[in-house]
Amino acid sequence: MGRLLTLLVTVTFAACAVSPSELDLPGLLVGGITYRVTSFVIAESFPVQLGITVELENESPTPQSVTFPDGCVVLMRAYDSGTEPVWDMGQAVGCTLALVEVDLVPGESEEFNTGLVSAATILGDGLPAGEYRITAYLRPGQIVELEAGMADLAVP
Repeated sequence: MGRLLTLLVTVTFAACAVSPSELDLPGLLVGGITYRVTSFVIAESFPVQLGITVELENESPTPQSVTFPDGCVVLMRAYDSGTEPVWDMGQAVGCTLALVEVDLVPGESEEFNTGLVSAATILGDGLPAGEYRITAYLRPGQIVELEAGMADLAVP
């Protein structure tokens, strides 16, 4: 039991979740559904691993339905100082081809996440170590992109 508790405490302190309220990130209302980043995890390993959770909330008075084109509901992008992404998770992962349908009654919400992505995956062989702006994006018929935060990425 002592080993398990030590492991849990170590894992808890090894990951840093940045809450959107700390980052002051607004939600984005699209078609009656508000999309918002609810967590941006920077797992303090070397190389670091990043994960983003996005909440979909029906803030309209009527039921809302949205369909995503595949099993990758939330994807991640990395930007350097420019306006074009230097890395796009959608180009690096394989997604199930099944449509994902989300039906939300008024006031209901559901969360989806990217899973953890290593800095080594993001930087690959072509990007330098440094600070990158990280976003989450979803594709409910159009691209909905949300700011997640900044991350310092490096590989051994």
